[in-house]
Amino acid sequence: MMIRGELVLKLNNKICWADFINEMETLGFLKQKSVFTTLLNRQKMPNDSGNIMLINNIIEGGAIKDTSLLHISPYIIFRPLTEYQLRHIVEGSRKYEIPITFAGGKTGLSGAYANFGIIVDLADLHSSKQQFYIDLENRLVHVEQSVLVSDLIKYIPHLSKGKYIFPIQPASSFKLPVRIGGIISTDASGVTSGKLGSVSDWLDSIRIMTPNGKITNLTKENPDFTKIVRGNGYFGIVLNATFKLYQPEENLKQAIIFGNDVNSAFYGLQQVLDDKIFPLVSEFVISPFKLPGKFANLSETIKWATLIQGSSSEVESFVKVMESFTYCSHKWLNDDEFDDFLKERSTFALLVQTSDKSTDYIAFPGFEDVLSPPKHLPEILSSINSIFEKNGFQKIIFGYGHINFRRGMGLLLHIRLPVPIDYLYKENRAKINIICETIYEVIQTLKSQFNIKHKAEHSPGPFRIWLEPEFRELLREEIELGKAFNNPHLVIYRELLQNKFKNEISSEQDLNRIDKNLPLENQQEFFIESMKFYIS
Repeated sequence: MMIRGELVLKLNNKICWADFINEMETLGFLKQKSVFTTLLNRQKMPNDSGNIMLINNIIEGGAIKDTSLLHISPYIIFRPLTEYQLRHIVEGSRKYEIPITFAGGKTGLSGAYANFGIIVDLADLHSSKQQFYIDLENRLVHVEQSVLVSDLIKYIPHLSKGKYIFPIQPASSFKLPVRIGGIISTDASGVTSGKLGSVSDWLDSIRIMTPNGKITNLTKENPDFTKIVRGNGYFGIVLNATFKLYQPEENLKQAIIFGNDVNSAFYGLQQVLDDKIFPLVSEFVISPFKLPGKFANLSETIKWATLIQGSSSEVESFVKVMESFTYCSHKWLNDDEFDDFLKERSTFALLVQTSDKSTDYIAFPGFEDVLSPPKHLPEILSSINSIFEKNGFQKIIFGYGHINFRRGMGLLLHIRLPVPIDYLYKENRAKINIICETIYEVIQTLKSQFNIKHKAEHSPGPFRIWLEPEFRELLREEIELGKAFNNPHLVIYRELLQNKFKNEISSEQDLNRIDKNLPLENQQEFFIESMKFYIS
């Protein structure tokens, strides 16, 4: 296989960068190569700062990444302020067939916008005079794509005098800059998913820019609506959105249930699911050793805990079922105590905990969404741990997630591969291969043995392209029709295919045929080689 630097150079040499840059300059964009000169230009002409083209900048190109450890430095970074600027960027990328991706809060776990071509940072893009407007009469909020979800979670109850809440509350939004555009493009949910579902249940309409630069409004009746929701920004850019608000019951009750027998906890949670008890918030954390932080103060031997908030009947029923089917204790919480525990829970997305204290670990994502009936999770965790140990990794030692995910689909447990930090050093390329092999093996084992699909909640990013030939074919056809942006993940994957089978390919039809009929061993090979391309 061709090494990363050679392949990036080869792909960039196919792009008419000089012609694209010259055309963008005629449209008023300013070519800059250094951070310092960019800052100077912003001071001199702040109204034009959205016209900056930051070209081949190692520092900012290396910094514009999500939390997945999957990254490629772009050749150009744009940070448009207006739709007018954005349209020129989109139209230019289409004309010159340049791969283009869009970054918002940069909190993803999949490397969705990693790109050797153009990355458009949408954090400062504004599409209206007000970033968000609450229509209390119609129980709606109109909001720009760049608005922080945490602001809506905070301000909507305040402005509505406690009557309404924003229904989509990702746990990560309490600590990270999760934005509206991102939760739409991933169909996110969060701590309220057990009762309220996901974005698609509450999104009323969206205003988007299509891959040909046109702006259009979509409602659920439009067939393109579902392509944008959970579309990763591949089929259109969200500019504005209108969400319905949720009116919770008054006098909500809160509790925490906890114990030291993890397996029995899963059986209790299975009964909660079977009984269709759906509180507004129901979160779960586990560790085979002892829960850290505030949770540790509840018990000397605490290994699992469940946080619940809802009506009195929901919470009391939940507690009663858990006490009947598992070994546990519970504690009623006031509002402040519950919020403190919930914020502590949100930090666990960033936590690495292992039994080996001699090495620093990174929690590596890739298969982190395990959606299953709770009763099957002990067997699932045992299978994952067997793969980890066989490949030289520590066992799973920490998990967290959502109970009754999206109104009863199961328990969504977030777990990650604990990777020793030195595995990611550039001199340890063989170690990177082991990471990719392990993630692929876990994904396929979960699918074949337990019918668990990868990335049930988080953005699939390039994983869907690496794993699904049908989606690669669909995306290629949509790009040819101008209904999807030129996608870097697809370009890279097909270039790897081209290099591998160059003696068998004389036309685009040959490449498509090979792609659709890859033997299983080649599917694994190209998943691993593609993933290595992003982290090596």
